[in-house]
Amino acid sequence: MDTVITRSRWVLGFFIFALSICAVRLVQLQIVEGPSLAAQGQRVRTSSTEVAAARGTITDATGVVLANSIQTYDIAVNQVNIRAYVHRDDDGNEVGRGPAEAARQLAPLLDMNEAELGGMMLGDSTYEYIKRNVDAVTYREIRKLDIYGIEWESVFEREYPNGNVAAPVIGTVNAEGQGSSGMEAQFDAFLTGTPGAQAFEIAPNGAVMPGGKKTTVEPKNGGNVELTLHADLQHQVQDLLDARVAKHQADWGAVVIQDVATGHVLVMADSNSTEPDNAKPQKVHAVQDTFEPGSVGKLVTVGAALNQGTITPTSVFQVPYALDLPDAGGPITDFHEHDGETLTATGVLAESSNTGTVLIGQTINDEQRYSMMRAFGFGEETGIELPGESAGLLRSADQWQGRDRYVTMFGQAYAITAMQEASALATIANGGVRISPHIVKSWTNADGTVEVPESTQPVQVMEAQAAAQLLTMMESVVEDDLGTAGAAKVPGD
Repeated sequence: MDTVITRSRWVLGFFIFALSICAVRLVQLQIVEGPSLAAQGQRVRTSSTEVAAARGTITDATGVVLANSIQTYDIAVNQVNIRAYVHRDDDGNEVGRGPAEAARQLAPLLDMNEAELGGMMLGDSTYEYIKRNVDAVTYREIRKLDIYGIEWESVFEREYPNGNVAAPVIGTVNAEGQGSSGMEAQFDAFLTGTPGAQAFEIAPNGAVMPGGKKTTVEPKNGGNVELTLHADLQHQVQDLLDARVAKHQADWGAVVIQDVATGHVLVMADSNSTEPDNAKPQKVHAVQDTFEPGSVGKLVTVGAALNQGTITPTSVFQVPYALDLPDAGGPITDFHEHDGETLTATGVLAESSNTGTVLIGQTINDEQRYSMMRAFGFGEETGIELPGESAGLLRSADQWQGRDRYVTMFGQAYAITAMQEASALATIANGGVRISPHIVKSWTNADGTVEVPESTQPVQVMEAQAAAQLLTMMESVVEDDLGTAGAAKVPGD
């Protein structure tokens, strides 16, 4: 009897001990580790996808869209779920099943080979792309089919509705949707926006669980950028530029038209621009390529002398065809041979005389002339809102050696960009005041607030009187019978 009681006590004790262990483990799982395990289980059962944000638009100054994003859809297949697909007609009769039937229905919509499409649906992947960037109309037709195992995601494709208009300036995006050139690169972070996310519970086979937990974080679309360009004017100038480049068989050409009072760039045209191809960024010649300004450089020399008061528009010079200067390494000559001439400073500019410009340049010192070149912005970036801008090439006056000292007077031995040249001409027309150029008029944030570029302090490059005199002298180049640019005269007042 005692043995039976003893055994019963041992059995009872064992069960009590076992239950205690279970209770402790239960407390550990439910209370101590419960939240962590629940979260882990949720992660195992949850699938999340990124919801793309629409890239912002780029427009001209009048609202014409130059770049925008259109919504498209990437179509995918769950190769596991598609096996269970059964297609039934309106009466409930089976028409077909599995990947073969899905391929038969989808192939005409996706413009794909039925057999090839069916092959893409075979396998064990729960998410395999079958076609990207499907338009909205096709997407809706696919949705109507309600094929179990066919999935999709919304994406955005970049579109340039005005073709090659300002294409190098607008720029390109790469395969990942990141700006790779032009404004697309300069304002990439602003245009891109912030993607959202969508998470939902899935079954072991990868299918979305009906009634399962679903969370969505809405994307924040990118901001919009408004340029100072005018698309209609830009288009006309591009056509004229292409014709001129072809006529002269030039490597390239660029045109910049700037509002002298505001600094806004109305046109920035590059020759042979093509519709944006995101695989082939195009160079913006107007800010990235440099050249010797040639006769435009004479304006700086004459302007500096006017500003220093060493000449007036009517100052007279005896201008030879050639100047023999001891440190020039050879004679300085005019473009065409001529007898000695008596010319005013205005006449020197009208005839674009190299030797006459040197005579004017000798009325001031090298440092005064160099200071004027720098004041016009030569040798430094203009700060325009485009990537890859060149500062040009301008050595300081103390580095001018021999012939360089003289040829810099008429635009040789240094290099500038078309943007720098346009800015210098605008400065003269603006009473000698240089205003930094801008190609961005404003940008609109995702919340609707509008911002404009910060204005830099205007620079008084020349006295207003000297600038007015120089502007009048410039008119003689197209007005004077001996002027070298009569063909450039624009009819009218």
